[in-house]
Amino acid sequence: MKMVVAVLRPEQLPTVKDALFEADFQHLTATSVMGTAPKTEQQMFRGVRREVSLFRRVRIEVAVTDALVERAIEAITRGAKETGGWGHIFVTEISEVVKIWTGERGPRAL
Repeated sequence: MKMVVAVLRPEQLPTVKDALFEADFQHLTATSVMGTAPKTEQQMFRGVRREVSLFRRVRIEVAVTDALVERAIEAITRGAKETGGWGHIFVTEISEVVKIWTGERGPRAL
């Protein structure tokens, strides 16, 4: 089992979510996060110029079986490219999953 994590710009969330749903991934978690970038921006706030180095991002997490990792990556990539193509995808190993309601474990719990 794997956790596919994508860090994207907030405006990419609707198209990525739609692409995941079209690829039959009906369950995902999306959270608002902040991230740094090599470049900073100058913004005006109440008449004072400030340097901004943290930017709003969205983190999407999808737990999948090993066989579905590539399909999840392709869906996220397809959705993200429709809205600028910015972002990163990380894939990590999941050692155990337990569905609280039923007590199921492993891939059946997904």
